[in-house]
Amino acid sequence: MNNITKIAIIAVVTLSTLSTSCKKLLETKPSDFLSPVNYYKTADDLQNALNGVYDILGTKSMFKTDMLYAFNAQTDEETFNLWLSSGGLAHCFYEYSSSTPEIGAFWGTLYAGISRANTLLDNIDKPSMNEERRKVIKGEALFLRAYYYFVLAANFGDVPLITKPTTSVTNVDIARTPLKLVYAQILSDMTQAEALLSTQTVTKLGYSGKATKTAAQGMLARICLQMAGQPLNDKAKYQDAKAWSYKVITSGEHILNPDYSNIFIKLARDEYDVKESIWEVEFWGNGTGGLDETNQATGNFIGILCFDESVGYSAARVNVTKKLFDAYEVINPAVVATIRPTLDLRRDWNCANYNYGSTTTAKYAAVTNPWLMNAGKWRREYEITAPKAKTNGMNVTMLRYSDILLMYAEAANELNGGPTDSAYKAINLVRQRGYGKLLNGNVLKSVTVNNVGVNYDTAPTVTFSGGGATVQATATAVINATTKKITAINIITRGQFYQSAPTITISGGNGTGATATATISSMNDADVELGMGKEEFFDLIVNERMRELCFEGHRRLDLIRWGLFVTMMKDFNAYAKTNGGSSTAYRASGNITGRNIFMPIPSNDLTLNKLLTQNPGW
Repeated sequence: MNNITKIAIIAVVTLSTLSTSCKKLLETKPSDFLSPVNYYKTADDLQNALNGVYDILGTKSMFKTDMLYAFNAQTDEETFNLWLSSGGLAHCFYEYSSSTPEIGAFWGTLYAGISRANTLLDNIDKPSMNEERRKVIKGEALFLRAYYYFVLAANFGDVPLITKPTTSVTNVDIARTPLKLVYAQILSDMTQAEALLSTQTVTKLGYSGKATKTAAQGMLARICLQMAGQPLNDKAKYQDAKAWSYKVITSGEHILNPDYSNIFIKLARDEYDVKESIWEVEFWGNGTGGLDETNQATGNFIGILCFDESVGYSAARVNVTKKLFDAYEVINPAVVATIRPTLDLRRDWNCANYNYGSTTTAKYAAVTNPWLMNAGKWRREYEITAPKAKTNGMNVTMLRYSDILLMYAEAANELNGGPTDSAYKAINLVRQRGYGKLLNGNVLKSVTVNNVGVNYDTAPTVTFSGGGATVQATATAVINATTKKITAINIITRGQFYQSAPTITISGGNGTGATATATISSMNDADVELGMGKEEFFDLIVNERMRELCFEGHRRLDLIRWGLFVTMMKDFNAYAKTNGGSSTAYRASGNITGRNIFMPIPSNDLTLNKLLTQNPGW
């Protein structure tokens, strides 16, 4: 149903099959609808009702598809490609209106979740049961209600605030509540949830699919940062954002996965990473067996082009932008090349420099134009459940530890009027992981040819030795067939944990005399420059969040709260036009005006609820 009034009147919950302990329980068939009058007699009844509140997260309007794909995949970091240049997907390009079905479904789905939470909370004290379990269920329900209202507030602004089941069939007109009061309720619910979930930690659970203490703390940090920015501009919330993120940092529950790519490989392999991934939306299976609890966004719509199901089907409807690709620092900016080397491992993971083509037999093809690179964060070749058709069981990460560190750094910078030592430490830790420092230590950074040698008929062999490496680097030499001299040495792999520069030996190829020297990286290659002012460090945060969190659904709301959405999207439109972007790449950004700070209130709800009003510009 696409209107809030009807959803609130029907005070029922869907007994969904989302897992209470692990994904295997998703194999259970869903139960029918039950009246709350005759329900809520046992602890299991409460748990089943809670499952129904969670179930909303996996619907098409939420994280099965639209939240990562339709509503948040058109910013300066990602863009739809030519596959979507026409057809019934105009809402993906900000070409929606109040009557667009997907907007109505988004609104209605969020209120369905709120209605289920309201009904559960209204009946929380009915069963005779273990009080600790009751407390945890209540905490999870409050957490989810707060989250659904947060999504509504961030996307629609003032919204009707309903915290009790609606049973009247006559009093159905409900006015919009001012945004400040909606956020007050969100904070109240989430703060209560944090206290009620004091004993529920992700470490104890062993999986990230449920609300926990640190998940509530992390979401409170995110909510407070949104409140501190536009349109509320409640600057006092920076202090709260810093405090809540610091609680997660000092909880002892979370650390960074040393391997950035492994975060997403684990998702593909259906494995949990509870130290890095604080909260996830659960999906399961591959759509076979008559039960569909699958994900269609990550890996498929946002994935690497491939029509071969043995590798993993991906329609690959999202490409990266050249702006994102170029945001990753390169080793030598003076080098003239289509793809310049970088020590930041995140670039070539997030920006896929290959695809498998659009035939049913995969054929690897290199991609060198950043505008044509698919978003590579979620890679289906790592999945282990076959067949790998158009949906998958990949969980969607809602909150990662690196996000906590970046939120802490941002809040500390705002409060201090410039970056603190702890802000530098937080952002540098994220960057060090991105540069592989937590995984590989110091690596081969560059090779300089000192003597090009003579008489090389074939490319000689390049060998690295010494330097204390645990794994040596590899490289290949390039010769000029006419002069028979070496023109370059191309690094293939960079090795691991060098203590000093290795020795380079060039042998074979029938030539002589070529020499080269190696330079290795250092830990501070990833670290940002000290002595930054507030605005300079803020600009760093803006770009670092893009480099680290791209495609994860944060960019649009980040730009909105920073007050940059309209100007930056207009700037991106001009940038794309002058830097090789296709008309599809800049189609969405050309539609952005001030009205796009909020989505339109659905027309169907305006008709049914006479007290609703429309957002400006719609």
